[in-house]
Amino acid sequence: MRFTLLLLLVISFYSNASDEITIHIGETSYSINDSDKMLTNTELEIELSKIEFSSVTLDIDYCAEPSLIAEAYSAIANSKPSVSNIQLKAGGSSEETKCKNV
Repeated sequence: MRFTLLLLLVISFYSNASDEITIHIGETSYSINDSDKMLTNTELEIELSKIEFSSVTLDIDYCAEPSLIAEAYSAIANSKPSVSNIQLKAGGSSEETKCKNV
């Protein structure tokens, strides 16, 4: 009985641990959570289809192009149409001189 309860607690922890993800939108690419792997829009959609999540935070760099943000929304909608909780977070330096694509 105790083992069953412990097993249920562990399973529920792991199922909720990946419930929320963060997509970092950089100046020219994406990354997921704390990964150092830089992704294109197509790669982002493929990776998102492999992950179970219901909530997303878009961590948007100041230098990110608006099209990258729109493509991230599209990748989320295509890979997980049921996701309804998407939050925005601003990041990076707010100095245009730090942006490489300006």
